[in-house]
Amino acid sequence: MWYEVLVFVLFCLAIIDLTVGVSNDAANFLNSAIGSKAASFKTILIIASIGVLAGALSSEGMMEVARKGVFIPSFFTFDNIMLVFVAVMLTDIILLDLYNRLGLPTSTTVSIVFELLGAGFIIGLLYSYEQNLDTEFSAFINFATAGKIISGIFLSILVAFSSGTLVQFVTRLLFTFNLKVGLKKYGAIFGGIAITAITYFLLIKGLKGASFISSETRASIVEHTGTILIINALFWTLATFITQRTFALNPLKFIVLAGTFSLAMAFAGNDLVNFIGVTVAGWQSLEAWSLAGVPAESFFMDVLGEKSKAPMTMLLGAGAIMVITLWTSKKAINVSQTEVKLARQGEGEERFNSNALSRGIVGVFVSLGKFLGLIIGQQAVQRINMRFTHNRDEMEDASASFDLLRASVNLMTASVLISYATSLQLPLSTTYVSFMVAMGTSLADRAWGIESAVYRVAGVLQVIGGWIMTAIIAFTASALFGLIMFYGGKVGVLSIVAFAGITLIRSHVKFRNSDDIDLDVDALEIKPELSEQFEVHKEKVGSDLQNLDKMVTLALRSLVGSNKDILLECSTRLASDNKKLDKSFKKAFATRDMFNAEDQLLYAELHINAHRGMTELYRVAFKLSENCLNHITNFGGVPRSEYMDLIIDAEDEIKRYLNDVRRQILSGRDEESGQLGEKARRVKQKLNDALRKELNFYTLNSVSNRLVRLQVNIILDLLELIKHAEEVYYIHNSFNQRNLQS
Repeated sequence: MWYEVLVFVLFCLAIIDLTVGVSNDAANFLNSAIGSKAASFKTILIIASIGVLAGALSSEGMMEVARKGVFIPSFFTFDNIMLVFVAVMLTDIILLDLYNRLGLPTSTTVSIVFELLGAGFIIGLLYSYEQNLDTEFSAFINFATAGKIISGIFLSILVAFSSGTLVQFVTRLLFTFNLKVGLKKYGAIFGGIAITAITYFLLIKGLKGASFISSETRASIVEHTGTILIINALFWTLATFITQRTFALNPLKFIVLAGTFSLAMAFAGNDLVNFIGVTVAGWQSLEAWSLAGVPAESFFMDVLGEKSKAPMTMLLGAGAIMVITLWTSKKAINVSQTEVKLARQGEGEERFNSNALSRGIVGVFVSLGKFLGLIIGQQAVQRINMRFTHNRDEMEDASASFDLLRASVNLMTASVLISYATSLQLPLSTTYVSFMVAMGTSLADRAWGIESAVYRVAGVLQVIGGWIMTAIIAFTASALFGLIMFYGGKVGVLSIVAFAGITLIRSHVKFRNSDDIDLDVDALEIKPELSEQFEVHKEKVGSDLQNLDKMVTLALRSLVGSNKDILLECSTRLASDNKKLDKSFKKAFATRDMFNAEDQLLYAELHINAHRGMTELYRVAFKLSENCLNHITNFGGVPRSEYMDLIIDAEDEIKRYLNDVRRQILSGRDEESGQLGEKARRVKQKLNDALRKELNFYTLNSVSNRLVRLQVNIILDLLELIKHAEEVYYIHNSFNQRNLQS
């Protein structure tokens, strides 16, 4: 019964693994379409979903890696192999979920291989020690597989980045950023080459394991690859030419969407077994052991050395889970945003901070660029620069992170590299190729400007570092889990399962509440019209004012009740909201290319002044909350009731005043400007009267200095709140009256 429970746990883990795995791998096939806005986000997901289901249907479901690709199954007994499988699945879901939360893409193949290595190595070693066996590691672990994977990592990085850079540079030289002119000249030829590359990818990679294609057909495809490619190139070139001339269709959109479909299909067809292969191997091991009728510790797993397929029902079920995850996972969008932001054309908020290494690399390339400029001559440099002049107004969608040409090159180049490497049986990673091609095309397209390059390079280095850490963490964690379960028995297994469950729940809660995650599917949250953008801005300011008022009220009421927990929450939320405000201020400068020069100046002035006022409001509210929190934490005395009555009364008037300010900003009218000024004057007068009374009380009575300082500071903070709220109102009222009603 115990092993039936373990198999049930494996199936539960497989479902979780599918969700966390597709959340990470989705970035491989979604990013080019999302970044270029080739279609609506919903349309992109529909196409990717169809690709995933087609991949699941066409998958042969071979599970060689999980069964015998990493360890020698004949060395392991049934009880030990189940520990290996459980350790692997637990490690995989924790590791991939961690990368999803960090927004870093990684290879699911690398993770599963090194998890099998780690768990297989430690349990094989412990079993040898327990049985007093004089066994070499090669008797139960295939370390050559690890060597291939590691070499594949570095090969993927170098080849993909170099290829993406070269292909994009040549393509942009031909087309420039004025795609309307470039497509008329070269669109048909480029479309023929790109779609042929994607077709080749589908034949070699996407359908290589399809059960409905016989071995003879596969052999025929390999034998006549050249002929197939030539015929495809001629057909697609002619088809692209006709559709361009007859229907005025943009072939780049079709290329991007077709590439998205093919990558999604190949992912599901080949990588899906990474998520369910271990579970299916565990289930089949249980079946074999049940039929044998021998003790688990005496049944050796020679059966895993035979070829086996995952049942079609399981493949279809796995495909369905992956599709549902695509539509519902916010972490999938988070991972996609990493590549999209690193590849973004032009300026904007950077996701990564620069470091000494990234600055050094950029410095070397700047010097190299100057040296090459001297070699080819200034005239040639100027001609090349003209071909790379970027005008966002010429893009089909000015809010896209990059144009359709770069997205097409991303998918075309990645497809060629992956399919060619597959045909040669080279260990290239789909994730590594897709990501590094996108980074190479970004560099060639000059998306990494002199000011943003250090941040983008730092991001790329961090992602690459994450890839290396994938192997190290996967091996170490699975080995540790295997060690605990081997010596801990059932208690050890249940403890590790509980630990994984708690870790996932905490990760989900932390991710959901995180303020550092940008889950917008649009890389730039910019409205094309100044008036529309101003409306968005006003809504944000109104929400901030409402939140500030709530936090100040909570802080003052919590002081009366000496409620430290609520005050701590107030301070935490105010600090978090101020951080969000700073992020929105940075995003405001991404509008530079969206408006005409006059509107750009007006909008910049609005954001600078409004941000200054709102920042001051948050600063004062945070200071007030922190003062109250420190006072209570250090067991300070409670303010006398007369003082608190005055403050609560004043706070009620401040609440009404802030609500009026908020309402006037949102309405855009100036009808009550004089009344607002009078309300502010009355509140300030009341607070000043309270300040004089407090100072007078202090001089006539024996009162704690700390308590007096707190009470005086509260009054001064409330006066500052009124002052900065007035500033925020007049900034928006002035902007509205001068620029939107003229």
